[in-house]
Amino acid sequence: MSMLMLTGTLINVFQTATGINKEGKEFGGKHKLQMLGSDILQNGETQNKLIDLTCHDVMAFQPFIGQQVTVPVGAIPSGKQVIFFVPKGGKPSAVDVGRAV
Repeated sequence: MSMLMLTGTLINVFQTATGINKEGKEFGGKHKLQMLGSDILQNGETQNKLIDLTCHDVMAFQPFIGQQVTVPVGAIPSGKQVIFFVPKGGKPSAVDVGRAV
């Protein structure tokens, strides 16, 4: 079980473009999710954020497009930003909107 969970609306599931770099190695082709979530700021205002997540099993996520879901996530610091990903075997679970906080 993951220590970090992300809850938001699953907006999109897609695969990144592929190509070949100067050294002749292939790149791209990763499966990604886009989730819309929100943060509550110190002044009480809400800020919406679109977060891209790399995942391994997009077929598990496709039925949930447009719905509120919770997914396990991992995080990797990269400079001043954090890259989020769904760990291998991570699956979404639907959020009961009536009980969402």
